[in-house]
Amino acid sequence: MVSSRPIRTRRQLQTFVRQNFRDRLFVSVSNREPFVHAYDSAGKIEAKFAAGGLTLALHPVMQAVGGAWVAHGSGSADRATADEHGRARVPPEDPSYTLQRVWLSARENDGYYNGFANQALWPLCHNAFTKPVFREAHWAAYQAVNRKFADAVAKIVGRRDATVFIQDYHFALLSRLVRERCPQAVCAQFWHIPWPVEGVFRVCPWRKQILDGLLGNDVLGFHAPAYVERFIDGAARQLGCERTAPRVLRHRNREARIRHFPISIDFDKTAAAARGAACDAAVRGLRERFGLQGKFVVLGLDRIDYSKGVIERLQAVEALLETYPEVRGKIVFLYAGSPSRTKIPAYKALHRDMNRGERRINKKYGNERWRPVVTIAEHLPYEQVLALYRLADVCVVSSLDDGMNLVAKEFLAARNDEQGRLLLSEFTGAAWELPGVETFNPFATDEFARKLYELSAAAPGKARAEMRRLRRHVRENNVFGWMGSILEELAALDRAPR
Repeated sequence: MVSSRPIRTRRQLQTFVRQNFRDRLFVSVSNREPFVHAYDSAGKIEAKFAAGGLTLALHPVMQAVGGAWVAHGSGSADRATADEHGRARVPPEDPSYTLQRVWLSARENDGYYNGFANQALWPLCHNAFTKPVFREAHWAAYQAVNRKFADAVAKIVGRRDATVFIQDYHFALLSRLVRERCPQAVCAQFWHIPWPVEGVFRVCPWRKQILDGLLGNDVLGFHAPAYVERFIDGAARQLGCERTAPRVLRHRNREARIRHFPISIDFDKTAAAARGAACDAAVRGLRERFGLQGKFVVLGLDRIDYSKGVIERLQAVEALLETYPEVRGKIVFLYAGSPSRTKIPAYKALHRDMNRGERRINKKYGNERWRPVVTIAEHLPYEQVLALYRLADVCVVSSLDDGMNLVAKEFLAARNDEQGRLLLSEFTGAAWELPGVETFNPFATDEFARKLYELSAAAPGKARAEMRRLRRHVRENNVFGWMGSILEELAALDRAPR
């Protein structure tokens, strides 16, 4: 039974899952776990919900059908809260499904996660603006961890009918390995980052193994149509796959449907939190702390990652101040950067270059009363993130390449006042999806600076109309709809052996 109306709420999603998946075991697989158990400063165990876009969408599915979520157990108290098989029932306050933890040694995690996943696949899929690192030891660790996760899934599934939903670039080999162990399973995978053009992907020494692994899925999802076409083109060239229908590839006598499913957020939850008292207090505190009263605030908020255009954004701010001196003393670029993957050399270099750029700009253009660049390099509580969105006159997303970018959608949801502007890199999935959004090329420094200047002088009426239109789109195309569209595709599959 497939839904006859769009899925837009948590309740509608759960109803659909109960109606269509009640007779099948449902297994989710991700690197990060939905609940992390950790010791606090007093030695007490706390359970923390990982409230990202993925968990917000998958958690209600798991609650509706039970089943198991397989993930890397990384919390300091994860072993203490799991049984001898690594299992824990979650959520802690009202258990409804099993969290199956996979234990990785420090060496395994370093090779698989810090190594191949984030030094090879991450830069490769983000157009290789940072040179990928391909080391055989990293590849061996990546293969070993994918096998370990496949074994964990197989212990749960066995020969039963099951739906296995795999997340992201950490598990490019997993669906093929699961299929070998569990022939009755239906596999789906969502790739949360871009897929590169075939000419870029060819530099990977193990490209054919990766393509073969991903084609073990019955459904393979990406954010945007362009990524779908790139994958199909690359698989056809590298593996000689047959195209049996639009966006369908036949490989090893099985068909894989390649589809786009643009991920989103829980709009209503974000909008409600942005109206809360805690957020109001955070707005006042941040405005006073950084002297933002009367200033035009340009906000950048993301992980400190080279794919986010961190350096390019600083270069544009510097060009803005140089080219348009009338904005000096009036504009503040406020960057909230969450430190990321700090053990990887490319990220260490990025932190260094970012700090140098900030010091140079503030020394050249700032004074005792005004700093043009203010950086908050820390993990911020949710209410402070929402407060930053509310403070911003312009939110700049300057990604050099990005699968979707949920910061753009969170900013829109947080602006209940229907004010503020979103300036979005044309190289994001969100730029393809959001109707009529203001876009720019982050590589074109002078254009970038000119866009910032024009927005600082734009009439507020246009901004409100644009904000209203964009908010409506995100409200109607939320994270529950994203999850529902993938499950609808799975529910429509022919269950007969193929």
